[in-house]
Amino acid sequence: MSTLKKDIIVALVGNPNSGKSTIFNSLTESNQSVGNYPGVTVEKKEGLKNHRGYNIKFIDLPGTYSLSAYSDDEIVARDFLINGKPDIVINVIDASNIERNLYLFTQIVELDIPIMIVLNMIDILKLQGKTIDKEVMSNLLGVPVFIALVNKEIVGILDCVVDVMEEEKLKKQITAKVDYGENIKEEIDKLKKLILKDSQLLKFPKSWLSIKLLDNDPLALELVYKADKKNIILSQCGRSRSHIKGHFGREAETEIADRRYGFANSVVKTVVKKIGREKVDVTGIIDNFVLNKYLGIPIFVIIMYIIFKFAFVFSEPIVNIFEMFFKRLANIVGSVVSEESIRSLIVDGIIGGAGGILGFFPLILFMFLAIAFFEDSGYMARAAFVMDKVMSRFGLHGKSFLPLMISTNGCAVPGILAARTLDSRRDRLITMFVVPFMICGAKLPVFVLITGAFFSSKSLANIMSFVYILSFFIAFIVAKLLSITLLKDEPAHFVMELPPYHMPQIKGLLLKMWERSWLYLRKAWTLIMLISVLIWVVFAYPKAHVNENLTKSERVVVQLKYSLVGRMGKILEPLFKPIGMDANRAVALIAGLAAKEVIVGTLGTIYSIEKYDSSKSLREKIACDKDWSPLKGLTFLIFCLIYTPCAACVAVFFKESGSSYKWLILIIIGNAVFAWVVSFIVFQVGMLLRIGV
Repeated sequence: MSTLKKDIIVALVGNPNSGKSTIFNSLTESNQSVGNYPGVTVEKKEGLKNHRGYNIKFIDLPGTYSLSAYSDDEIVARDFLINGKPDIVINVIDASNIERNLYLFTQIVELDIPIMIVLNMIDILKLQGKTIDKEVMSNLLGVPVFIALVNKEIVGILDCVVDVMEEEKLKKQITAKVDYGENIKEEIDKLKKLILKDSQLLKFPKSWLSIKLLDNDPLALELVYKADKKNIILSQCGRSRSHIKGHFGREAETEIADRRYGFANSVVKTVVKKIGREKVDVTGIIDNFVLNKYLGIPIFVIIMYIIFKFAFVFSEPIVNIFEMFFKRLANIVGSVVSEESIRSLIVDGIIGGAGGILGFFPLILFMFLAIAFFEDSGYMARAAFVMDKVMSRFGLHGKSFLPLMISTNGCAVPGILAARTLDSRRDRLITMFVVPFMICGAKLPVFVLITGAFFSSKSLANIMSFVYILSFFIAFIVAKLLSITLLKDEPAHFVMELPPYHMPQIKGLLLKMWERSWLYLRKAWTLIMLISVLIWVVFAYPKAHVNENLTKSERVVVQLKYSLVGRMGKILEPLFKPIGMDANRAVALIAGLAAKEVIVGTLGTIYSIEKYDSSKSLREKIACDKDWSPLKGLTFLIFCLIYTPCAACVAVFFKESGSSYKWLILIIIGNAVFAWVVSFIVFQVGMLLRIGV
């Protein structure tokens, strides 16, 4: 035992949406870390588990359908299996789509790495009136097979990992591989003999490399180009491919893929058993309506409206309580603290700024809860499928819908990161450009504040639905412009999983709601609190020399004009005046470059200082301000929607775009100019037609 390796590396591999993350979480519990793979922006998840004296490191690889990889996610999974030298591979298989999942298994076994299978989603298979005989499957394939739903099997998986390391015979027990037939096998053997004679290629699995050369795989060809005997191997590869095409009448890669699917089909026929009548296909019935080419988009619009209506109706009473709490807190502090500077810092800087943001926290909670429900139910994947036809007309890939939805009421940062799942760089760049146009959780309080100031609570859902549709419209227009100018090309083909519908678990919904809301809350209490205080400082200093005979409100006005922010506002005001904004709004927008929630905090600080009336909420102060109007409010929101993203978003965009300064300048300056032009048109046309003035 002392000579045995005590560190074990286990790679978790499977198709997208096969449930790998669930298995990974069960195996590693809370001992996990997340980072990026070197040189790429794909997320790297690792977990450690100590079992029977071994340190087992689990690597949760990105989902992939094949070892012929194209997207960054698939390339990372393939490269780790080939170059990362894992000791064991756990292949997580969606039992309800076992034939398609086994296609990946047929390629993994060619790597000559010990492999185990974990069957997931057995419950969905049982709804189809079927089950899998895992003993028969294990004996047929010669690999250990486990069922994920059985909790005790987690320990069994860990035991099996250790057993593979301790018993050499378990490493060689795979008994079933794809039978490619004598003709193809002869060509594989010819290539294997040549590969064995090349020192540069000896470190790679011989069967895998030979088959991949016949498969015309770009990675395999790239490896051979660096080999000593590249000309001999490539020449033989060309002859072998020609021989296969001449014998079967089709390309070698087509024949190889067909043999793999034939193998998977034969396994399914052997191991999948019927256990009763198939239950009513609820998913199919619902999809007849949801995926209908005429009903799909109207249903999507209705569901988005339901999300907004739910969030506004159920959160409004709590939002009112929050606003009342902060108003009373400001009054209490104002009456207790006698020192004017300290009182102003606490009441105007901290409570006025952060209080304006936290007042909308209940709304964000309910919004995230509603979105999580439709995500976990399986609908959001259908929404992406339905939107694909619309989005492709604007140069966007169907998968771009998911980053857009993540950004909507969530955050643009994970939305940009989610663009990694798109196959081509062109699709990723366009998606990353338009993600910041969505109304994220940070922008939501700004929109609710301004719309709430000029519209009744009954019409808020209607107004916000319109604004959300507008955000998608702007994103689509920008995507189209990019696709016909700077990023010309056709979007990649759309392939996506459509999981069966199911009722989400309450615990999962609440957890997802809180995780997303916590990101917002944490920002409010760290960055935004700090910025709120800094904003108060630039409002309060330098101190103006005021006449003692002036009233309190008059002294406040003098101080505001003399302060740093007053001076900066005056410099910026000529630029913002043509779009209906004064110096205060210009300052709030500049502050919003740090984080969009800061806009509300800045306005809260401004109105706490300038409009010294603590009995009114920020919404009421804006509604009563003669410098505002519905048209100016609309223009302000349009500018907020379009202009430069927050600092965190810009930083992530820069990294994800390959640290390109060209794209960085475009998203910073280009978005600001675009926002000004659109706001100018809306405001001037509104003034001309006397709408909302």
